[in-house]
Amino acid sequence: MLRVGISRVSDWTGSAVDFVATGLARFCRRHGLPQVSRVFPESSIRLVDEMIELSEYDRMQAEVAERKKMFLMVDYHQSAIAPIGATLAHLEAIDTKLPAAFFMAFSRNLSRWMRVYDFRDAEDYASRCMDMLEEGELAESFFPDVRSSRPKCLAKLPTYQYAIRLLRRILPEVKDRRVATLLRGCLQMHKEGDGRDTKVPWEQRDIYPEMEDYVENTDEPGPGAFIVFEENDLIEACFIEQMQYLGQEYPISSSLMLVIDLSKDEESIDREVRHAFNHLAAMVRSLAAASPLIEMIRGIYDEHLRQGRHESGVHTQPGAAGVRQEQL
Repeated sequence: MLRVGISRVSDWTGSAVDFVATGLARFCRRHGLPQVSRVFPESSIRLVDEMIELSEYDRMQAEVAERKKMFLMVDYHQSAIAPIGATLAHLEAIDTKLPAAFFMAFSRNLSRWMRVYDFRDAEDYASRCMDMLEEGELAESFFPDVRSSRPKCLAKLPTYQYAIRLLRRILPEVKDRRVATLLRGCLQMHKEGDGRDTKVPWEQRDIYPEMEDYVENTDEPGPGAFIVFEENDLIEACFIEQMQYLGQEYPISSSLMLVIDLSKDEESIDREVRHAFNHLAAMVRSLAAASPLIEMIRGIYDEHLRQGRHESGVHTQPGAAGVRQEQL
């Protein structure tokens, strides 16, 4: 980290752990972490030499062996909610193809860096649950209604490439300031993440054999974001049911993991460090672009709620539907 310019000599206070942490924190701040933290406050970025927390006894035994790898790990301890229904309606007034294109670009770019839960996950979960229910149980369940809760504008999703082309084509013509901001933000996320593969542990088992043990001894990662149509809808109901047992038997897996092989020569190690931190920088910049989008999506939804209360004669003080529900 010192050789490639991430850390500085002045960072050294006598502790290697603090030295690494100082360089990592400064690097993330420089690429936009303060903005990311507004929407993803319960996330962590760590550089560690053990993928799984060891007991004190196991750690003492493990210290005999020289560490051969370092792991740059990203975890999301809460899920940021994006109630997107009102935004989709706003986009549909501009162009009927725009809601699906925006949803595809927005969700796909978030999923480069984290697990994202949306109506597709809910529909899949509901379908699997329905297969296990008796006819009488189905009649009392909300699962049969999950698929029909999908708005018509998302009945058919475009390819990601088409979605990006459509956003680029429409953006110069848009007069609505908020819509223009949403499209620009999505395109900025695409710019930062284009060509970046997800670096989830289970997809790297063929490259790093130690990942096999990690995957077998951890639960799946929790979603860093979940996209609903409105708060307390059927998508959120599926999310709550599906997530309630996550992490009860095993630790929750990291959402993103980059490996630095310390057994290589100096030049190769420097190259791996640059590659890992370039990927991390792209993630932070992309999420820094996503954060104001999510805040705007929430603002459009809250405006929709206030308008609905006004039209129905309900007082406009915050109610249960206006409360952010972000914990897993």
